[in-house]
Amino acid sequence: MAVPVPLQGPDVLRDAHRVAAARRLLVEVPGPAAYDRLSGLAARLLGAGHAKVTLFTDADTVVGGHGLPPGVVGGPALLTGALSARVVQEGRPLVVPDARADVRVADLPAVTSGAVASYLGSPLVSASGRVVGVLAVYDGAPRGWRDDDAALLEHLAASVVAELELAAAHSAIGASLARLDVALEASAVGIWENDLRTGVVSWDERCAAVHGLEGAQEFTDVDQMLADRIHADDHAAVREAMAEAFAGSGEYAVECRALHTDGSVRWTVSRGRVVRDARGEAIRVLGTVVDVTDARDQAARRMAAVQRAAAVAEVAAQLANATALSQLAEIALRGARVLGASSSALAAFDGDGTLRLHLARRLADTVAAVAAEADAEVDLGEQGVAVELDDVLPTQYAARHGERLLFTDLEAAVDRFPQMAEVGPLLGLRALAALPLRVEGQLLGSFVVVWDTDHEFPDTDVELLDALTAQIALSVSRLRSEADRAAAVAAMAAANRRLQLLADAGRVLSGSLDITDQLDQLAGLVVPALGDWCWILVTDEQGRLHDIAAAHRDPTRRDDVAEYVRTMVAGMSDEHAARVVTRTGRPLVVPEIDAARIARALPDPAGQEALTRLAPRSSVIVPLVARGHVIGALGLANGADRGPHAPAEVDTAVEIGRRAGLALQSARLFEQQRDLADALQHSMLTAPPRPEGCEIVVRYLPASEGVEIGGDWYDAFVEAGGDTVLAIGDVVGHDRHAAAAMGQLRGLLRGIGYAGGSSPAEVLAQLDRAASGLAPGTMATALLARLERRPGEEPLLRWSSAGHPPPVVVDPDGEVRLLAAGRADLLLGVDPDRARTDNAAVLPVGSTVLLHTDGLVERRDRDLDAGTDELLAVLRGCAGVPLEQVCDRVLRRLFLPDAEDDVALLAVRVL
Repeated sequence: MAVPVPLQGPDVLRDAHRVAAARRLLVEVPGPAAYDRLSGLAARLLGAGHAKVTLFTDADTVVGGHGLPPGVVGGPALLTGALSARVVQEGRPLVVPDARADVRVADLPAVTSGAVASYLGSPLVSASGRVVGVLAVYDGAPRGWRDDDAALLEHLAASVVAELELAAAHSAIGASLARLDVALEASAVGIWENDLRTGVVSWDERCAAVHGLEGAQEFTDVDQMLADRIHADDHAAVREAMAEAFAGSGEYAVECRALHTDGSVRWTVSRGRVVRDARGEAIRVLGTVVDVTDARDQAARRMAAVQRAAAVAEVAAQLANATALSQLAEIALRGARVLGASSSALAAFDGDGTLRLHLARRLADTVAAVAAEADAEVDLGEQGVAVELDDVLPTQYAARHGERLLFTDLEAAVDRFPQMAEVGPLLGLRALAALPLRVEGQLLGSFVVVWDTDHEFPDTDVELLDALTAQIALSVSRLRSEADRAAAVAAMAAANRRLQLLADAGRVLSGSLDITDQLDQLAGLVVPALGDWCWILVTDEQGRLHDIAAAHRDPTRRDDVAEYVRTMVAGMSDEHAARVVTRTGRPLVVPEIDAARIARALPDPAGQEALTRLAPRSSVIVPLVARGHVIGALGLANGADRGPHAPAEVDTAVEIGRRAGLALQSARLFEQQRDLADALQHSMLTAPPRPEGCEIVVRYLPASEGVEIGGDWYDAFVEAGGDTVLAIGDVVGHDRHAAAAMGQLRGLLRGIGYAGGSSPAEVLAQLDRAASGLAPGTMATALLARLERRPGEEPLLRWSSAGHPPPVVVDPDGEVRLLAAGRADLLLGVDPDRARTDNAAVLPVGSTVLLHTDGLVERRDRDLDAGTDELLAVLRGCAGVPLEQVCDRVLRRLFLPDAEDDVALLAVRVL
């Protein structure tokens, strides 16, 4: 509480310094609400009927009160003004239990009129020590005031002064920021910062604009930034100026040429200052940049402008560093966008306990637009928006109670917070996450992420949000307490490394289905992140352990680890950590590895020797777990220099073991099911015949994704009349039902076609009618061809297509043609009574016919026509090439590893 400054002169009320102090506060009074509230609080706590806050300049003005007649607030105090004036004159509390009996005030109008019978007033002392007003309570009846009453009123008076000083400070800050922003815009001064601890160089929008870039920029590679943005001839000058700043006074100044995005070169002047911590170590460089290209030929004017800009920029750099809290929401949004978030916000407590909301750019634009439509004003400036400390919205609730709130859709948010029914549609949000900012048990505010669509929150999303929140909390803590900065940055860096390691592990384990390759890459990731060297063992179907991967931080010692793992697997006892972990399913931490433990775990001297060469001092072994079953173990070991594993490293290793177990189990299941499906599919497709006068080659490749068997099929047989029948088809669907239907259609076609005598169109028509009765609801494409050879005539290919891709012919001279029918017939299973058509083409000896299913030429990223054109291009170089090689060449060019559909291929060479 401020102590009144002794006043000079006979009339305290007219003291010029006191009047100036009171006037400074009076002009910044935002309204009576806060002072009405404090007056009402004083009246309730002291049991008085009336209370008022009065400021005394050259006249008294009531700025708030309780129980006062209408019209008093905003004007003079009338009857009670004399009592308040006495408090100002004396500079101490005035306690009057019975006004009529008190000679000091008995003759005052307020007392003689009966308005005041008891009075208690406390002076309002400004930050400068001047008495600027009074907080008073009074009643129309006498009462005994206790010492506690006077003390309580003094505390409340201090709160009134704090409210007054806060309003004045906010006004001054707002005016200063506005003037500063205008000055920066007018002088086109850009601000830059080089954080020496993280290596990140940050440019504000004006600095980026000098180089023709849009918006603020961040660079993590200083050398690359110089190469891309600074003229090569000026690199040495820039580095020399920075070195001199570090070694000398700390002042940085250089003139250099900036490379603009439009190809031009701009002359700039950069000035800055090295910022050091309490130990004198340089932690960052803050500076400015000005484009002086247009003023270069006018040296005098240019130097004056640079000097003015540098002076303004030095202040701006300090303010930017102090108000960086407003930038955190936008920065954090860059990580949340991985999850598809549309915007974010940050609420943080000020030093006085006010919760201030800072919005990312998109959310801020939305709020501004909504306010404009409602003809309302909202200040979204650097200081943020002060929000009520209530529990009606998730932002405040998370900040006050420390509870993490996740709402997958707006309805869920409304159920918990009904006011979201109004806020959500206005801001265009559907899903929301509000997470408390907490450092060492202290709540600092909340971090809010919003989505414009419904969003589920799997564990991986929550982990990322928690990691982002931890980083924001550390940043807020850094800004509020510079003394804790080093510890906060270290913790944030450790959290980032663990998060990055888990992200990299997830990427490796989901990159392919080759589990050996995955685990080998995983071993390379965890070393040296979690240990000096490691091994990974997995169990087989009989539960026996096999070595899969090993790694050492020193690549030249990887063979030593591999040799140890081989001897370990061959000779380890039941007490070995690998067996204990796979048996119990729980991680095992060994902070100290001694000779006795080694002897128990490895009875074989060769294994003991191999382990001793690696010199482990501590280790942690975690299980590879999948669906409750342990299917392997991951072992990490540290040497003496590194020490035992920290709890966070153990937790990370356990999580990596869990993810590796799931990946291993999934790969095993996929391989088993894929082998089963492939075997079943091939069992239904027989080898082709070897008829006289032609060569037949077939191929079948299943889709790379999924394990379901499909409906693609081929067939070739010699009919009773001696002609060779060729068939290929594709049942709609890609599952066991399609495969079953394929088997039925193939069998029916073989039976109907073998008897001979019917044309391909008639055979397909009979097949369609038979299938509609035996396998209703089945639809398929099919192409049936008959290779006819008559004495004295060239071979003839007669075919009919049920919506299937047409045959492709490679003539003996290398010409490639598509045997497209004039009119496409319907698929099988659409209209069994519809007539079908035959087509015919002469095939000179040496011709090659290729039949295929649509999976060869059609993919998600390529339509059927484009795929067909590519097939024709491949076949143009296949004249005279052996038929087996033709099929291999086609599949190598057109069937990709990530194909989503099966492919059947049937090729015929006329001999």
